[in-house]
Amino acid sequence: MILVEDLTYWYAPGTPLAVKALDGVSFSLAEGKFMVLAGGTGSGKTTLAQHLNGLLLPSSGRVQVGGRDTREEAFRRQLWRTVGLLWQYPERQFFEETVYREVAFALRNLGADEEYIRERVAWALRAVGLNPAEVLDLSPFALSGGMRRRVALASVLVYRPRVLVLDEPTAGLDPASREHILGLLKKLQEEEGHTVILITHRMEEAARLADWVVVLSRGRVCLQGTPREVFQNPAALKEAGLHLPFPCRLMHRLREEGLAAGTAVLTLEEAEAELERLRTRGRQH
Repeated sequence: MILVEDLTYWYAPGTPLAVKALDGVSFSLAEGKFMVLAGGTGSGKTTLAQHLNGLLLPSSGRVQVGGRDTREEAFRRQLWRTVGLLWQYPERQFFEETVYREVAFALRNLGADEEYIRERVAWALRAVGLNPAEVLDLSPFALSGGMRRRVALASVLVYRPRVLVLDEPTAGLDPASREHILGLLKKLQEEEGHTVILITHRMEEAARLADWVVVLSRGRVCLQGTPREVFQNPAALKEAGLHLPFPCRLMHRLREEGLAAGTAVLTLEEAEAELERLRTRGRQH
């Protein structure tokens, strides 16, 4: 679904202010998979996200979506229908008077008839866990932070893009709202078949959700692989400004203390099982 090959991008090229934001980035992602794009501030994550739906074009290299190059002008103009991009703090961009009008905005721009719009808006709101009958006529600004974030996601889902790219979608949310959003994204991938690219610096989210992880540092890919593979290189993660999830970090610490702890753990349950294995082995010896 997504193919990025040797992607390089310059801001303000040919000027004294030129900055190379991406430098030879390459990865691929199959349809229906969940990828985490991770990195510290200034690593190039948001710049890369803007290439995935044609907002930016490569200075060199290429980006393909569904087998077509984003440089194709006709394809690029329609690419937003395939790749839905949700910015960080998307609720700050709300401007309509009601939830219904906010979610319906894209379909109205496409010239869809009102009956179809009503059906799609109701579906999208239910998909993000909101009751249409309760929220349609409310101002989006009257909702809680978590509900506003879900309305923003519904406004992307309403036109059913095959790919969802989400830039820190849980930023600023309380733990309960964060868990709801993350669970929703995993459900959209597993049950609706969406390809999901989640931009985050939280490696706990990568451990729980991702099929594939790409780590950027200074505009370059410094690590990529499954979560278990990526977490075997804590030094490179630290260099990229990231931290191992606690269960994996604990196992690495135990190895540093001389215990034969397995480090390929992702969850607390796996860490508990590994600790029990070590305890049993200790009793036997």
